[in-house]
Amino acid sequence: MTKPPRKKLSAGGIKPVLPNIADRGILTGDTATRQSVASSTGLLSNIPFSHPTASNVFGIGSEHPFANYWTCEGGLPEVIGVLPEKLQADILLSQYFECVDPVYPMIHSQSFYAEYERFWMLKASGQTDASFVALLFVMLALGTQFVSTTNPQDRKQTAEFYASAGNQALRMSSYLSTASIHSVQAMVLLCYFLINDNHASDGWAFAGILMRQAYAMGLHRDPNIGM
Repeated sequence: MTKPPRKKLSAGGIKPVLPNIADRGILTGDTATRQSVASSTGLLSNIPFSHPTASNVFGIGSEHPFANYWTCEGGLPEVIGVLPEKLQADILLSQYFECVDPVYPMIHSQSFYAEYERFWMLKASGQTDASFVALLFVMLALGTQFVSTTNPQDRKQTAEFYASAGNQALRMSSYLSTASIHSVQAMVLLCYFLINDNHASDGWAFAGILMRQAYAMGLHRDPNIGM
């Protein structure tokens, strides 16, 4: 499986940091450049030797929420291949409906379980809906967050792995150009997951895409009023 490329380090093993433009005059001894650039008091660049690092408020600046486990050629079968055994999936879904659904009632359980059983029967044939796979993985990720029989580090790693699989399945469904109820449900739950996983800023940005997809589907309209 592919992994994100490692960031380049300098000869001393320290990651190079490009100084702020307001600091370059200081570093090079160019006083005129420093004064002309750093005179804008409304910019953070007037702080001597400031570095362009992100704040960690609400998860901003933390690591990327979706690790790159996936190959270019794997496609949806690669994502489905990392599903847990059905018994384990049943347990995690039970945790989801017990702990998450009462707070975020997004899924009609009877309809979901009917499609869930059908998915397991057709899984080997490859006749699967990528958006449903995304929804299933995000529900597994949220359910994993409430499992109390594992240590917190393993629980966090497994939940993030399932969330990454859900995100990849959304990509396989072309969710940016082809919205569906399943993809919208998966995106809503993924926003909740990101917030619970200390990636609130990522969830906020993702919610912007979600709202536009919901508008595109007309979900903001009152169904009792004619189009």
